[in-house]
Amino acid sequence: MDNYDVIVVGYGPVGQMASALLGQAGHRVLAVERHAQMYGLSRAGHIDDEIMRLLDRVGAGEEFREDAVEWELYDMRNKAFGGDLLMSLDWSVIGPHGYRSHWIFYQNNLELALNRNVEATGRVDVEFSTELVSFDQDGDGVTARVRHREYGQERTIRATYMLAADGANSFVRESLGIEAKEGHLGPNQLVIDTLQKRPLEFEFDNGQFADPEAPGCLFQLGKRHRRWEFTLREDEDPADYTIDTVWERLKPWVGPEDVEVLRWPIYRFRESMTQEWRRERIFLIGDAAHTLWPFAGEGMCNGLRDAASITWRMDLVLRGLASEQIFDTYQEDRQPNMQGWTDYSREIGLPCIVMDQDAAAGRDQFLFAVQQDPSLMPPVTVPPGPTAFSREGDATAGAVAVQGRIRGAHAEGLLDAVAGRGFQLITNRSEVIDGLTDADRAAIERIGGSIILVGAPGSGAPYEDVDGTYAEWFASLDRVAVLARPDYYLFGSATSVDDVHELVDSLSTALGATVAA
Repeated sequence: MDNYDVIVVGYGPVGQMASALLGQAGHRVLAVERHAQMYGLSRAGHIDDEIMRLLDRVGAGEEFREDAVEWELYDMRNKAFGGDLLMSLDWSVIGPHGYRSHWIFYQNNLELALNRNVEATGRVDVEFSTELVSFDQDGDGVTARVRHREYGQERTIRATYMLAADGANSFVRESLGIEAKEGHLGPNQLVIDTLQKRPLEFEFDNGQFADPEAPGCLFQLGKRHRRWEFTLREDEDPADYTIDTVWERLKPWVGPEDVEVLRWPIYRFRESMTQEWRRERIFLIGDAAHTLWPFAGEGMCNGLRDAASITWRMDLVLRGLASEQIFDTYQEDRQPNMQGWTDYSREIGLPCIVMDQDAAAGRDQFLFAVQQDPSLMPPVTVPPGPTAFSREGDATAGAVAVQGRIRGAHAEGLLDAVAGRGFQLITNRSEVIDGLTDADRAAIERIGGSIILVGAPGSGAPYEDVDGTYAEWFASLDRVAVLARPDYYLFGSATSVDDVHELVDSLSTALGATVAA
């Protein structure tokens, strides 16, 4: 019997991210994928600045950015050609995580970059054409039976934990009998992915055409690919679509001399959320736990958030630095955030797929009015940050751990790369550092955390606040220090030098008796 720390079921981007994070932490991982190779095509096509920060954490960011495209504008018009502009969003800004706020990409390039970093750990065994056929768990671990799909060979694997990243039709979830509660059901959507044969430019690009006759969108998938999507009417039969039908849809934009059609799946907008994200030593991540409408481009992003959230907990528990009780906060952290993204995706998607002419006219009239008076737009859902693992009663808990550019003695760049990742105690006041006790420092260092003093240029601080990001952030918080989690959210903050001790103590308490000891 082969023994591992963790079995990861499914080797799409979510399984890859979990494998990379655990492997880089030094844990032995087996990742099994039922298909013979990585998918090779694109399903996801968008990430935000938070996910870019996560990609840099595992070393995949630089390679990913070689083909990814920074999204400048997101426009919505009522027709693809000659239509009126209904809404335009400036997506060229830098987000709180230090990167451009929106990127569009081709998924195969992402998977190749992640896989290279998984392999580089030397701690992860990846087995393709291998499916999970049965599993059981006890108080000490998980016993799994896997089978090679080509040769039929079966063997038994033993691990301390198992992560189910096996998609919306998760075998693990179904085998555990965990219910996925269905949400709002939408229309069918035709997705056409293409490879450019030559450079292409369109007057209207990277946005929605909310035409009630045929709603859809078009955007780049990195530097060499493009995607079109079309919402189908209820009387349209997906079975009627052939490559000839696809070319008819593309005819206003491109022909066979311009692009190669790579795929044209039809899927239905669905929402689902499992009632349990954990069953003892087995955890659901990604589509195995939740699905949502595609309009915010946050489906895969949330799966990667799951991977980031569960793996730092698992790392500390496996190293004996935290109690298993911290697993109780995984779902409590992630589920409200995921529900927020689900609601947000539906809210922004519904106006895009209106097919009733009168309703579309009313929508257009309203959006024209918003252009003149933005205050008419009702607030959209803002996904809440994770607060289950946080300092109790802390007003800053769950807020984004802002990342800016800093300059150290030997390097200049974004904070994570220059000053260190993991838990971060960050301050812009030297008296906070001077006031730390040996116990405070030991508690942070024991879990691999960093203690970071960022000051104004010329202040003599170990790290200089190049753009004033941290001065502005601390002023807005009215705090002297923050304690950031490894997944880029605040555990809490301190209002005074004395309060820093209580902040660190509360982290040790939250992690469990093993750390306190």
